[in-house]
Amino acid sequence: MELAYVCEWEKRPKGTHCPSVPLVCSWSCRNLVAFTTDLKNEDDDKDVSHMIHIIDTEHPWDVYSINSGHAEVISCLEWDQSGSRLLSADGDGQIKCWSMSDHLVNSWESVLCSSLDGDPIVALSWLHNGVKLALHVEMSGSTNFGEKFSRVKFSPSLTLFGGSRWRAGWR
Repeated sequence: MELAYVCEWEKRPKGTHCPSVPLVCSWSCRNLVAFTTDLKNEDDDKDVSHMIHIIDTEHPWDVYSINSGHAEVISCLEWDQSGSRLLSADGDGQIKCWSMSDHLVNSWESVLCSSLDGDPIVALSWLHNGVKLALHVEMSGSTNFGEKFSRVKFSPSLTLFGGSRWRAGWR
């Protein structure tokens, strides 16, 4: 395996940023990289913010940081197939769906949140890419694929796997 990408930026004051354990990283089809760190409060070492950082690999000097609001260390990050939505999950069963605001890489908002109360999330995945093919019955004899089928947009659903339970159905 070869090194794909390196980015170095100015060092922050010692003791405030520390890597999440384990470090979570995910690369999207839009060449956006999301990764996690923890940020310690200077006044109280026990007060830790779990951060998500997003970098556009074409402009790696611009790092957009999100205070995730997760209570525990983030265990999973997963991009959707369009690269415009990101799922984050933690060890306490909280799942958040982040979405680009106005298609801007430096503007993200939490659009959905769910909790499995105490069940650690070990993996999550998008089930489909949000596109259905519709068959036009009256054109079923056609040899042209575009006349037989058309694409229909709809919202993807999500299945969440916790320690002992699972849920489906964000739409």
